Amino acid sequence: MAEQGYALGIDLGATTVKAGVVSRAGEIVARAERATEPEKGPAGVAENIALAGRDALRAAGLELSDLDGVGVGTPGICNVDEGVVVSSGNLNFKNVPLAALVRERLGVPVRLENDANCAGLGEQWCGAARGHDDVILYTLGTGVGGALILGGRIYGGATGWAGELGHICVDPDGPECTCGLKGCLEAVASATAMARAAREVVAAGRSPAMARLASEQGGRLDARVVITAARGGDPEAQQILRKAGEYLGLVSAMLVSALNPELIVIGGGASHGGEFLMEPMRQMIARHAMPGPASVVKVVQASLGNDAGLIGAATLVWR
Repeated sequence: MAEQGYALGIDLGATTVKAGVVSRAGEIVARAERATEPEKGPAGVAENIALAGRDALRAAGLELSDLDGVGVGTPGICNVDEGVVVSSGNLNFKNVPLAALVRERLGVPVRLENDANCAGLGEQWCGAARGHDDVILYTLGTGVGGALILGGRIYGGATGWAGELGHICVDPDGPECTCGLKGCLEAVASATAMARAAREVVAAGRSPAMARLASEQGGRLDARVVITAARGGDPEAQQILRKAGEYLGLVSAMLVSALNPELIVIGGGASHGGEFLMEPMRQMIARHAMPGPASVVKVVQASLGNDAGLIGAATLVWR
């Protein structure tokens, strides 16, 4: 197929399918959303992906024939070469040939990749990691996702499982993780973990600021409350972010010594903690990583926001 200069990027989540028509310059020309509806099974999800894609094309004034292909970023472990979602708890998928299911509905080539890896590719293509070939990316949300870009390419390891940074153990006696292990980075540094720590602090009466902010949004005490309170000077909120940053920094120090990256990018909703997270990370890297690679690496916040995964998915078509 001749390259037309457009790809369809799909950011597949457990609740929403986000589709975007992306130009080769990295611009999202048009976008659309549909419900994922994982309860309808793989075929139903593939149908919703196709519908969202067609909606985005219609909004862009383009046809399927104008596309170079489709890239899909999905939660879970992927066999990229075969286009199969090996396992995804969020979607209840196991060995699902998702690329083939989408291709059957749209009639164009489809590439598949893990969603955090897509976010990393997006940031590398036209975001905070532009111009860098050796990058570590964290996505801080409900969990902690990760991407390893080494030599300009996603590193998947022997079987495609590499990059599960959220499941590196940082505290063997720590809280239980959703994966069944204890003390994973995800269990102590995700947005979910921040919210849990905040609830404990508020219940103990140590943060009137977070209690007030939670009350203003209907009693919901989440990572956004922690970040807002920290920016307002609340020491308890700042300490929650600092502790998460220290855990992220400890894992990063190991990776810096092992992989010698140029850049560590922090993305996801909780990345808006900014310097409250990143400065403790830098301190831990300086303290615990080998001096040589520690002196090279920089820690920065992602710049593409929620569009990183969608843009990165589109790049799969041209890589």
